[in-house]
Amino acid sequence: MNGTPDYKSFISISRSSRETLIDLACVTALMGYFLHFAVPSLRGGFSQDEMMNMYFYWHPGILRCLGANICFWTDFYRPAGALYYLPLYHLFSLNPEPYRILQVGIVAASIPIVYWLSRLFAASRSVAFLAALVVSYHADLANLVFRGALIYDVLCGLFYFSALAYYIQIREQGSNLRPVQMAVFLLLYIFALNAKEMAVTLPVIALVYEVLKWPRLGDWKLFLRQNWRSAIPPLIAGVLTAIYIYGKLHGSGPLVQAEVYRPHYSWHTFLESNAQFVSELRFHHRPIVAAALLLLWSAVFIYALLRRDRSLQLMAFWVVLVPLPIAFIRPIRGGACLWLLLFGWATVFARLASDVIAIISKGSTSIGRGVGVGATMGAIVGATASRARGAAIGAAIGAAIGVSAAKLPPRKFRAFAMALLVFGVAIITQWENQRLGRIPGIFERGQITLHAIESFRSLDIHPMSGSNILLKSTFPFKNGWTPLFIASLVWNDHSLRIYVDGKNEVSPQQLANMNYVVSFTESGARILRSPESPHP
Repeated sequence: MNGTPDYKSFISISRSSRETLIDLACVTALMGYFLHFAVPSLRGGFSQDEMMNMYFYWHPGILRCLGANICFWTDFYRPAGALYYLPLYHLFSLNPEPYRILQVGIVAASIPIVYWLSRLFAASRSVAFLAALVVSYHADLANLVFRGALIYDVLCGLFYFSALAYYIQIREQGSNLRPVQMAVFLLLYIFALNAKEMAVTLPVIALVYEVLKWPRLGDWKLFLRQNWRSAIPPLIAGVLTAIYIYGKLHGSGPLVQAEVYRPHYSWHTFLESNAQFVSELRFHHRPIVAAALLLLWSAVFIYALLRRDRSLQLMAFWVVLVPLPIAFIRPIRGGACLWLLLFGWATVFARLASDVIAIISKGSTSIGRGVGVGATMGAIVGATASRARGAAIGAAIGAAIGVSAAKLPPRKFRAFAMALLVFGVAIITQWENQRLGRIPGIFERGQITLHAIESFRSLDIHPMSGSNILLKSTFPFKNGWTPLFIASLVWNDHSLRIYVDGKNEVSPQQLANMNYVVSFTESGARILRSPESPHP
């Protein structure tokens, strides 16, 4: 009848609403899982590096920081950090709790995006959920949440995943990016670049995605004629990357000047770094040998080719390409730097686990299958933790799956097996988080910085504008300039000229003209000279 909704349309809308509700439930579960581990970070303080970071943005001021975010190719130090630090500083000064809340909130906001991206790559919701679960919290990457100075990795991940998910969502619908959509994609990418250099691989990943998406590469003329438009966004992003790299390498910013950020290009460094990355992601700090790494990469590529799955093939390239920005830097990086890389390995792991479960569900129902299942699943889950305890969990999960395989229908069996695997990964993560025990040390270092801040505040002085101030510090800071950073941020006056004894060259005449001389030790800070008391 006219005006009456078609039955098929009603069913389609109902199914779509049901799918949305299930996805919301999955995201809610992932957020709860992440917050279980992350909420304790709200008790943390500031690291010394955060004082340096804040000073780097406070000193030039908000206008220059905004300009650096627009002119992303300049050698200004990771300008996206200013969008995080400066508003918090002006609203909350040096109270660490709002900083920690926002950092946890940004990582939490990334989780639905990671799940969305996983759903685009995985045909199965359970595979996407398992991959997103692994990415949402990793015990060896806990500093992503607990160390405020690593906000750059947090922001880079947020914008990197957002840009890629936005791009692939449009392309999976069979559409090319329109000008406005291309602008959004490029803007998200620029924000990722402004957060951290790790983002430079995004155009390459997007281009590899397009190449894998294109069928029939044999006829090059037809290939170029039909598909050149889809390559425009990654190529433009590649041009922006070239401009960005040139500006960073030919500037005089802190990243260029610091020896620890200069790459050492060699095949040995490349293999050694990636071996360390893989070992750290599997909770093991003894790197695997180079031959084992090459075999692992080969196995992933062979598996992806045999599977004939474009998303899996993309992940095979992902695990090799994404760590390139840090693969040639010594000493070897790790920790929060591996968040982007973790997504690739998590997706491969989730897909492999799903395929093993599917193979088992299609097999015979003989009791003897339980033994094979136990061994298989034990190997998969145990390899994740690379610990005897992890292998024991894997064996127990495998045995449970083996028993259930003979008793449950295939669909229910697959759901039950994946649920057990999710539970096993969560338990291993909890145990590894406790075993590594890094969080108390992070808290302790944060409290040291807070103690230094409170020492300056306890002076209860407000230096006159334009004053000359000398800081005599014996506080055991890793960075000798930290007293300058703390004093500048506590007093918040750009007109003050602050010198650090032993770091700045101070002539006898300058010393005589100092308005304030402040002693700064572990026991506290005290004024040695002030306009009211000109002599010590």
